[in-house]
Amino acid sequence: MSLATQALPWHQEAWNRTVEQVDSGKAPHAYLISAQAASGKRYFANMLAQRLLCHTPTPQSACGHCPACLLSAAGNNPDLIIVKPLDKSKVIRIDQIRDLKHFLETSSHSFGKRVIVLDTAETLNISAANALLKGLEEPPQDAVFLILSDRPKAVMATISSRCRPLKLSSPNAAQAIAWLNAQVPSATSEDVEFALDYAQGRVFNALAMLEDETKSLHEEIGADLLLVIKQQTLATKIATRYQKNHCAEVLNILSYWLSALSKFEVTGQRQFIKGRALQEAAQLMPSQASSHSQLAKGLMSFYANVVQAQTQIAGVSNPNLQLLLEDLLMQLQQLFRSQKGL
Repeated sequence: MSLATQALPWHQEAWNRTVEQVDSGKAPHAYLISAQAASGKRYFANMLAQRLLCHTPTPQSACGHCPACLLSAAGNNPDLIIVKPLDKSKVIRIDQIRDLKHFLETSSHSFGKRVIVLDTAETLNISAANALLKGLEEPPQDAVFLILSDRPKAVMATISSRCRPLKLSSPNAAQAIAWLNAQVPSATSEDVEFALDYAQGRVFNALAMLEDETKSLHEEIGADLLLVIKQQTLATKIATRYQKNHCAEVLNILSYWLSALSKFEVTGQRQFIKGRALQEAAQLMPSQASSHSQLAKGLMSFYANVVQAQTQIAGVSNPNLQLLLEDLLMQLQQLFRSQKGL
């Protein structure tokens, strides 16, 4: 965990308010920190955890040079524990909360605060959530819980009622673009705008997209989807290539393409078509006015199928990813075949 020393611009007001609560002794023992996914709540929680543990904090952040800060920067501060689903698990299990109980029963190593970051509340299974309640009901005086949530309404009421809500705002487009330009100065304005649009405004997902490895992966998937559309490769071959490690990313790109193509088909506005591969896919769509309504319905129906597949792989059902991808890619092929008369 790198040391965070500057609040995100769109969180500055919330940060100032939280620091004031901490410094005046009015901070609760547990915050429920909620925000849109990938908009910076983990960054906020890490920065707050580091400041709570710092021996000599500045008015705005952790000092960066005390023993606690050095341990936090190295990722091994014994007074900080991060609880999240392990490996490929999609839930926080009861044995992890039992380990947390041992952490709470141990004194602080530096005679200061102890911080628990729980990421995220929605991933607690029922047994784990019930086990967590005791720690929230009778917390040690020096313990602070920072509980994260993408969907606070989905958090068990017995948990949320024991936390002070802290809702963080999302950046507007100008804030997001300015921040991304500062983080990746080598990126072109076109790249930044495309990444932010693809990420649906989720700025940290856009930042990940601008990294070379992620950008290359997106270009590779886009090129393969075009081969499927043109029927220059087998859907089964592409499914095999991506099902093991990048199934979710293929579905993300498919859903983005279908959403953009649907908007373009309905409005005729090319502003929705961003990125070379998507532009080429749009050119493969029919130009006959009589087919617009039929194609728009086909695109939206296929989009609904992709969203359903995304929900499946995000859940606990563990679908067969090879068959799931094969089916969707064949649907993509059939959609363009029926429209182009191929």
